[in-house]
Amino acid sequence: MTDTPTSEMPISEMPSSQTPLSDVMAAHAESGTQDSYDRFVALFRESVVGVAIEGMPEPDEQGNLVSDGDLSAHMTTHGDGLSRLVAYADPEAFLVNYGPQFNAGLLGEVLLGMAASDPDCAGVLVNSATQEISLVIAKPVSQN
Repeated sequence: MTDTPTSEMPISEMPSSQTPLSDVMAAHAESGTQDSYDRFVALFRESVVGVAIEGMPEPDEQGNLVSDGDLSAHMTTHGDGLSRLVAYADPEAFLVNYGPQFNAGLLGEVLLGMAASDPDCAGVLVNSATQEISLVIAKPVSQN
């Protein structure tokens, strides 16, 4: 078995890595198959990703962050001009390789829900922590 995930390998059998989401992104960038994309989306849903939150509240006396309802995640129109939420795969590795581009972490499933509920959002742009590649999760996928 190799250390590089393949599109045929179930997520549960993939080797342990410090950059599992970025590894799956690289595998999809190489193969371009629907199966590898589906694996990427499935792993994204269950991964914590970095996000740039605007309106980040200060911690209260107990250290809890409580929003006044004015939080928003950074969006981009990179590429085709459609607005998408921006996510950073494997946040710890991303910080080491590219520096601080985000100030919070969210479960991918939550970010997909945010994209699905915003009529002006076309999906999520996910940036790899290990290579200068990005993958898009389009809004119809984020609504599933």
